[in-house]
Order: sequence, then C-alpha cells, then structure tokens
Amino acid sequence: MRRSRIYDETVSRSAWRFRNIRIWLALGLIILLLLALWSVRAYQLWPLLNPPPPTTSAHTTPNGPHDWASVRGNLGGAGWSPESAPAPPFSIRWVIDTPGTVLGTPAVAGERLFFATENGIVVSLDANDGNLVWTRTIGSPSDSAPAVAEDLVYLGTRDHRVLALDRSTGDVRWEHDLGNIVLGSPIVADGTLYIGSTNGRLEALDAVNGTPRWSADANGWVVAHPATDGSVVAVTSLGERLITVDPDTGRRRLEFYAGTPVAGGPVVADGRAFFVTNRGGVWAVDPSAISRPFSRLAYVAKFNFFAWRLRSDPPRQTGSLWVGSARGKVKYSPAYADGKLFVINEASRVTAFNGHDGSVAWSAQLDAEVSAEPVIAGDTLVLGTADGTLHGLSVGAGETKWKHDAGDHPLSAAPSVSGRTLYLPTADGKLLALEGR
Repeated sequence: MRRSRIYDETVSRSAWRFRNIRIWLALGLIILLLLALWSVRAYQLWPLLNPPPPTTSAHTTPNGPHDWASVRGNLGGAGWSPESAPAPPFSIRWVIDTPGTVLGTPAVAGERLFFATENGIVVSLDANDGNLVWTRTIGSPSDSAPAVAEDLVYLGTRDHRVLALDRSTGDVRWEHDLGNIVLGSPIVADGTLYIGSTNGRLEALDAVNGTPRWSADANGWVVAHPATDGSVVAVTSLGERLITVDPDTGRRRLEFYAGTPVAGGPVVADGRAFFVTNRGGVWAVDPSAISRPFSRLAYVAKFNFFAWRLRSDPPRQTGSLWVGSARGKVKYSPAYADGKLFVINEASRVTAFNGHDGSVAWSAQLDAEVSAEPVIAGDTLVLGTADGTLHGLSVGAGETKWKHDAGDHPLSAAPSVSGRTLYLPTADGKLLALEGR
C-alpha cells in the first residue's frame, strides 16, 4: 500500500512537472510570435512579401537650373539653388495681394509660380509679371509648399487630403485622404509622391493617379517635409526620431532616436542625413545604416550600465556620425551647401557646421528674430527677419554681404529662389518678386 502511494505521488509530481513544461513552452511560443509580429511591424518586412504596385510612369520632379519645384528647392531638402545669385541693388519686379496668407514656400517651375493659402485657395501666376493664370478653391486651409512634377501640382490640406491639380488649369486630377491633418509638404521622385501627416506615418502614393503604394510608421506626427537621395527616403517626427525607409517598398532601414521632438525636416546630401531637434541638437547620421531588432535596446543597455566608462569613447547609436549644438532652441529646417550645414536658433544665431565632422566653420549673430527657414542662392545664405529685412550672408565665411529693407514685410514662409529673383510670401498677405542685378 505504501509503495502504491509513493508511486502515485511520483507519477503525480511527474505529471505536474510535465504540465508546467508545456505551459512554459506555450508561453515561450506566444512570446516568440509576438516578437515576430513586432519585427514585421517595426521593420516593415511585410512589403517584401507584398510588393507595392509599380509606378505608372517615369514621373519626376523638374530639375531645371532655375526651378524651385518643391518645398526646399530639391529632393534632398537642402534649400539651395546653386545656379542662382541675386544681389543688390534689388528692385520689386511685381507685387500682388494674395487671397490669404501664404504659409508654404511658393513653387517655381518653368515660367509659372504656384502657392496655396490659409483660406484654402491655390493660385498659379506668371512668374515673370505676376499675372494670374488660374485659381482653385480646395475647401480647406493648406500649410503645404506645393510640389510640381511634369503636368501636376501637389499639396496637402488640413482636412486630411493630398491633392493633385492640373498644372495648366488647376482642375483636381485626384485626391487621397490620409486620415489626419497634413501640415507638411510633399516631394515627388521617380513616379512616387512622399508625404507625412499627423497620423504618424510616411505615405507613398503613385504620383499619376494617387494609388497608395506603401505606408511606413514614423513613430510620431510628421509636420515637415521628407527628403531623399534616391537610395532612401528620410523623415523626422515629433516622436523624437529620424526614420529612413526604402523608397520602393517602405521597409524601414534606420530608426534614430534623438531624445527631443524634431519639427523641421531633414537634409540628405553628400552621403549623410542631417536634422536638428527643437532643443538645438544637431545630428548627422549615415543614411545607409540599418537598425536591427533590439539595436536600440542594446544601445540603451550599454549606456545605462556605464560600460562605456571603461573605454575612451561612449557607445553610439546605429548610424550616428556626429552631434553638435545650435546653442539654443530651433524651429526651422536647416539648409546645406558646399559641404556646410546652416542652422538658425530662436535667438537668431546662425551656425555653419562642417558636414563631414560637425566642427563649427563659423557663427554669426543677427540683430532681429528670423521669421522663416533659410535658403541659399548660389554662395549666399538668405534670411528674413521679423523687422522686414533680408540678410545675405556669405556661405564661406558668414560675413554680411548685403541687407535689403523689404518695407515692413516680414516673411510668412521661406522664399523661393529662381535665377536672380527671390519670391517672398509675407505675413501681411502679399507676394513680392524681388529682382537682383
């Protein structure tokens, strides 16, 4: 009887252990499944299994020497027109009253100029004389700088839409609802339109018909423009990150954590991606770098356990090249030219960083608040201040080359540059064509 009881207890314990093993195995399988699902979502593996539809044409952004066809003048977001060199004495070629304040940089393509207003009106003008070509009421305010590609004009609206208008007539060719407010500006490259919104995603649409191609998680509101060099598309978000994705599939490549929100857009140039955080951190990262699952966790673990204190250099995030400081808060996108990154802080200090190593090339202090993002015309950094003055600073050394009184017309958005002409949207509802010699 005793042997039977001992045998029963042994069998019972064995069954209990076997049951526990099965429970732990089941839990392990569940955890592995969740990790696999997270990897698919976080690193955009799904597009590899379900490739997006091909583009319907080789639809590309114009790249004429005097076109300013998207928000920062080129697809890399540099804000630089290399062939332009307006210089004093300046004269006003024409000035018009706009149907509402222009909140995005006007686009210049061919001999046409395009802009949208806070009153929900899109306008096309003859860039030479300011004569009206067409207007289109779109039913919602737009903060976007239009992007022009071939025969279409693209922009986003606050009522969640992306619109494509006929370049010649202003007729709506197609529209697509992104599901949340669009505050940033689109770019168009190789038949695909890229744009972000406050739904926290970067969207890719077929530029010809608006068909969605893919959607990538940006981990926060996207309120600025994306940028691309053809090999990656980069976007920043208020979720404190820069994200790079494959332009064809939307598969995430690099997720770089900045620690504070990023309001301005990135610059992708010379094999680097640059961005600036609201608190003035200036970052350069390798756009070809690829984040692996748990790479961020590994970095945090190394940093928090102080393992780096045993070495001469601290650990770096995947893709990090250098970090600098703008010495104050920043709200505008940087500009880039001739290997230098130009950053303006809220105290109107301009700092030029050498793009290859982050060293400071020069720094200059303006005497009034900067009112819009910087642009570069040839070898001149052009800045507008709240007192209505335009400042031209040398890209090479930072000295003031010229100042121009724009007549108490502070900028409402960054100017566009075309040849020797600056197109200036102003806060008092005007648009000026300022021509240099």
